[in-house]
Amino acid sequence: MKIRELYSYLDTIAPFSNQDRSDNAGLLVGDHGSQVKKVLLCLDVTNKVVDEAVRKGFDLIISHHPLIERPISKISSAAPLHALIRNNINLITIHTNLDISVGGIADLMLERLGFQKSDTVILPINCDGTGYGRIIELDSPVFADELVEKCRTAFGCTVVRYVDSKKPLFKIGVTSGSAEESVETALNAGCDAFICGEVAHDRMIFAADYGLTLIEAGHFHTEDIFCEDLLVKLKSQFKKIEVEKSKSNIDVCDYSF
Repeated sequence: MKIRELYSYLDTIAPFSNQDRSDNAGLLVGDHGSQVKKVLLCLDVTNKVVDEAVRKGFDLIISHHPLIERPISKISSAAPLHALIRNNINLITIHTNLDISVGGIADLMLERLGFQKSDTVILPINCDGTGYGRIIELDSPVFADELVEKCRTAFGCTVVRYVDSKKPLFKIGVTSGSAEESVETALNAGCDAFICGEVAHDRMIFAADYGLTLIEAGHFHTEDIFCEDLLVKLKSQFKKIEVEKSKSNIDVCDYSF
């Protein structure tokens, strides 16, 4: 089958036209008329992921994070982009368009945490109301230590960094990846707690000052969950192609305890 068929399906899940203005999601390497037989899924396109694709004969990689985000002045031979082009491997990135879509990463986070679905968006960016994150309200409260353990189980976090307000938590916001703007927005929306992938130190100080429980569960860990969900969808939709999650798709950071 050709890439345009798979691309069209991805566009129904997470319309590429809805991506953030600063994003670069879509077909980044290759063309829509290319043939595809084997698809490899990953969060980040690293050299190890590309090596795996070459070794196993994959002709398309679907990643979450764009490999090309800004104008390129040169392509080093050490860059993953160079290896993709050299080995005729196509690349589709499904990034902020997936972050903000119904059934996207925020919804997957809620599902893994064992919470109900929610239509309440934390940070709207489009005129149709779609945007980053979700807010849920619980019938009975949880406390920060309980929420941290839920995150460990849901996302397989190696480390969880958090600020504990010491208050019962009824209203909880979630978003994946970096969440600098969303912290204050979640507080202003009445959230008692906010779970995200990554925030700067000043956001932790802000949370402590304003009584918000803020949980940083890992950029990699909160977003890698998209791979397994997309794997199931693609295998169900396309019976004639092979789809795998990359075994080289790992958190590149080591942690000392």
